Amino acid sequence: SENLVKLERPSQIHTSCFNNSSDKRSNVTDTLVLGSVGSNSWRGSLEERHHQHEKQISDPDMEMDSYMGFSLSTGERNGVPLYFSGAPRFQHTGQVVVFNRTGGQWMVQQRLKGSKVGSYFGAELCTVDIELDNSTDFLLVGAPTFYQPLQKTEGKVYVYTLTDQMQLDMKLNVTAPSMGRFGSTLSSLADLNGDGLRDVAVGAPLEDDNHGAVYIYLGDRKSGIHHTFSQRISGKNFQPAMKLFGLAIDGHGDLGNDGFPDIVVGSQGAAVVLSSKPVYNVAASVSFHPEIISIEKIDCMSNAHEVLPMVNLTTCFELKEAKKSVTEKANPAIRILLSMDLMNQTHRGFFNPTDKKTKSLHMHCNLTTQVTCFNHSVYMPKCVKDTLSPISVKLSFSQPDNDNASAVLNVDSKKEAIFEIPFEKQCKNNDTCIAELDVDFNFMTPTLLVSDQSYFNVSIVLVNKGEDSYNTSLTVLHSPGLSFSSMNVTKATRQTLYECYDLKEVRDRTQCGISRPVHVDTIPKTTSLVSIKATFQSSFHVIKDIDWNDTMTMTVFGKSDNTNSSRIDSVTKTIKVQYEIRMVIAVKEDSVTYLNFTTEDTKPKKMVITYQIDNTGFKEFPVNVSLHFPTQVEDNFELINYQVLVHKNKTQCSSAPHLKSEHCSPDMKCAITQCNSFSLNKHSTAVFRLEADVHFRDIRHYAAFSTGSTDIRFKSLIHVDTDRRRHLLKNGQLTENDPTTKWSEVRVEIIVSPNQWLNIGTGAGGGLLLLIIITIILCKLSYFKRKKPPVDEEEEVFPSPMEQHTNGTDGKSEDVGNSDRVLEEQQSLHENNGDPQQEDQQ
Repeated sequence: SENLVKLERPSQIHTSCFNNSSDKRSNVTDTLVLGSVGSNSWRGSLEERHHQHEKQISDPDMEMDSYMGFSLSTGERNGVPLYFSGAPRFQHTGQVVVFNRTGGQWMVQQRLKGSKVGSYFGAELCTVDIELDNSTDFLLVGAPTFYQPLQKTEGKVYVYTLTDQMQLDMKLNVTAPSMGRFGSTLSSLADLNGDGLRDVAVGAPLEDDNHGAVYIYLGDRKSGIHHTFSQRISGKNFQPAMKLFGLAIDGHGDLGNDGFPDIVVGSQGAAVVLSSKPVYNVAASVSFHPEIISIEKIDCMSNAHEVLPMVNLTTCFELKEAKKSVTEKANPAIRILLSMDLMNQTHRGFFNPTDKKTKSLHMHCNLTTQVTCFNHSVYMPKCVKDTLSPISVKLSFSQPDNDNASAVLNVDSKKEAIFEIPFEKQCKNNDTCIAELDVDFNFMTPTLLVSDQSYFNVSIVLVNKGEDSYNTSLTVLHSPGLSFSSMNVTKATRQTLYECYDLKEVRDRTQCGISRPVHVDTIPKTTSLVSIKATFQSSFHVIKDIDWNDTMTMTVFGKSDNTNSSRIDSVTKTIKVQYEIRMVIAVKEDSVTYLNFTTEDTKPKKMVITYQIDNTGFKEFPVNVSLHFPTQVEDNFELINYQVLVHKNKTQCSSAPHLKSEHCSPDMKCAITQCNSFSLNKHSTAVFRLEADVHFRDIRHYAAFSTGSTDIRFKSLIHVDTDRRRHLLKNGQLTENDPTTKWSEVRVEIIVSPNQWLNIGTGAGGGLLLLIIITIILCKLSYFKRKKPPVDEEEEVFPSPMEQHTNGTDGKSEDVGNSDRVLEEQQSLHENNGDPQQEDQQ
């Protein structure tokens, strides 16, 4: 903006003066090139001087206030001289102009434009001859005020490669890790690490609160420099009061004459000389004995805690100087980390025989120019399930303290190496085992029953007819309504290990690892293989709270990790799915199942039977309800005005005269009432009420020929039908053989009153007949032929009147008393039906 222009162009400076001019010695002999930013209304230009000749080089399309010549660098490609000039104020985004000389004239070859306003793109330029062959390979462009608000960083460096067609193509860009005008200075350095490539230094003079810092980037043939810096040098490490460290940089000389390049870094009021150190390359190698891990003693069926020796490792380090030094040789120190099988969660290899978790080993050592080697013992458990994948050994090393070391490890050195130790394989062809797996399975029930807390069992058979099978697995694809519970070996030709688990966030499959590896038996090595076979019973918990289809499809396939495995065997089968339902049918207590008729009360009586159907299970299901009952039991006994009422109108019922009840006896007439199908929700109730008038015709005629009471009994029933293909009814607490049917018995009592005159007549006639029979019996016994007593006895019993008279008055009373006693004795004798002859004998 205009304010920036006024700050950078003081009014007292004449436009023909040189402001912020730069001078560079070009590849053209005895030629001096200067940048003039204030010429041509601050458009800027280049001033070339060759002996006594001066020439102005300008861009005809350059706009005012662009400041071309603010930065300047020279180069050469294929013998053609090039000038690179920066105009950081061009359209406030910046621009770089490339000039080449054609026919003695300098022409604009290419223009590079900045992308961000205020970034000062082109404020610093640096050409790099990466391979030291006097040919320009890359151009570095600095944009020191390129601000990134999210990252809170300032400064950016663009790297362009120069093609043989004299065109600049951008390869990469690097940004500052913090605020500080990163890219304010750029300098091509001599080879610092001995790789034969030039390196680059980038200054950030305002970093660390204006103390400043310098970043070292190592050279790269393809991209010019590496993406990340190899070293950061802070100015405050030299003097706490140092300011603007990195304001100027040069790194082409060897000031110490030690064979290593030095770097001079300018700051405010001071310059710092940085001496480079000897750089070493370290080559690491690992060997092991034996070269193959024996599986002879591996056994997972016995003591799995026993430890076996695996191999002996030897690690070696070879030290080489990256750049020859004229001074005394150094012995740099390195930190070594040796790791075993880190990518495997199990502990297949470890360094401490008493601690299986020691999968890493740390060491420190000083290297010499000779090869330095170390030996290590490695152990393994007796049970190793995975013998297909080799044991990986990772060796990594680093330098613990670069700042104080007399020599440094080349950052480009390969600091880690990974080696593999294979397990022994018993295969016929080139250590490549070919397994032949066969899989089959059967459902252990005819249907999959969905119920509360139910399980579904499957029998799986796995056969290996080929060579050793490694990382053998059984995968079961099933409905999401099945959740793996357990698996057991029911039959096997050899001991078999297994481990099953559900895959995370995958509800429709279960995977099992089987005997890693699944070995086959041989008889002996030169003969054919003997297949092994194992049968597993796998149990799945049935989830009831999902919607099951009518059928469930299951697929089981076996797989191994063998290279060139012949095939992946799979079997798919389908089973019918049923829901378990629970239903209870009862007759409620408010039913009227006892009726009575008398000759005085002959009008029809109301019969009421209330059936209640309860769904006690977890699943709703559709039902079809029908009621069967007799309408005529005997000729004069019938049910009229019958109807079926449904509580809360859950369904509608109607008579079905076209149907014949199989529950009706031949001597009766029966009726059937059918109800529309409806859904019986879980934990719900349906109530059906059968009402009818029981009528007994001509009961008086019946009473004329009957006495006392008579019972007439008949039964009615309710039948609940369900979809038996989809639902399986559990009987529950019912004792009936058919839980879908409930019978109810009705008892009708007919009471006949007795006839009074008939009873009186019958009693009188019966009494008279009994008296005649008794009389005849007494006559037959001669009861009425009684003998008289003797005279003397009679006189004793009955005294003469004369004797009574002589006794006077008192005697008269005594005679009367005696006479009364005689009469009483005679009467008593007659009442007791005694025998007169027996009395006479007495």
